[in-house]
This record gives sequence, C-alpha cells and structure tokens, in this order.
Amino acid sequence: MAWTELWFGRHEGETLPQVVFHDPDYFFWAIEDGVFENKWMLKEEAEEIYQKATSIRIPVRGAEELVAEYGIHPRVRGCVGLDLVPKSRPEHQGSTQTVRKPVIDMSFPRRVAHYDKSGYRHFVSSLKFHLFGDSNCPLTKQRCEAFFDDPGNFVP
Repeated sequence: MAWTELWFGRHEGETLPQVVFHDPDYFFWAIEDGVFENKWMLKEEAEEIYQKATSIRIPVRGAEELVAEYGIHPRVRGCVGLDLVPKSRPEHQGSTQTVRKPVIDMSFPRRVAHYDKSGYRHFVSSLKFHLFGDSNCPLTKQRCEAFFDDPGNFVP
C-alpha cells in the first residue's frame, strides 16, 4: 500500500505505520482526539492502523500457544513492558500486576496511563524483540510499512 505522509505536526513527513511504532502514545492520543477525522485519506489509514495495531497476531514459537502478558507498575500504574508467555503458565505472582491477552495490543499502555512515554519506550523495545527478533533493530519506514502491509501479522 502507498501510505500517505503526514503534512502537519511533529510527525510531518512520516507515514502512520512509522508514527505508531515511533510514538504510539501520540498515535492513540490523535485517534482519541479526532486529529485525523477531517483529513480524508489519513482518516481511513488511521482507522486501518488502529484496527491492526490493536490485534497483532502473536508469533508462533514451538508447539505451545503463547499469550501477550502486559506488566503494570504497582505504584505509578504505568506499563512496564510486554512479554509473550505460554498460555498454560500460571499467572504472575508478585507486586507487578499483569494482564493477558490473546493478541498484542499496542494501545494497552495508553489504556493503563494516558501519558506514559517511559512505559511506551519499554513496550516498543519488547515489541521489537518479539516481532523483529531484536529490541534494538531500527524501525525504518520500509520495515514499519511492510509490517502493516502484511495481513498475516494481524488477527481478523
């Protein structure tokens, strides 16, 4: 797909697949605030990215089914990351609360804390590790767009 480059704001020149990986807190805020509502093609692309970013298929590794486990800091109530764990593994015991989902949902940190740049840094690092095999891999325009162009990456 030929993604539209933003012509306004702090992410001018980037496409929405780049924005959602580079600054997911901004992307989900912009959706909530209606930033893309009157922007014709961006509105459609934002809706598509939102749908996909909240239903990322968990990669298959081995025979056991995995689930996404999100950690929530007990004091600051922010996201402390994402892990993929066997579905059969007992729930985490300890001070960090966890939530499990059958998909990776990039909006989860924002649902926990409305402004959580630190939480999203940890989350994106974990996401890069689980989706691309390296938490330090560069999220190039091509990599971001290719990820969102592949329907196999998402649960319908």
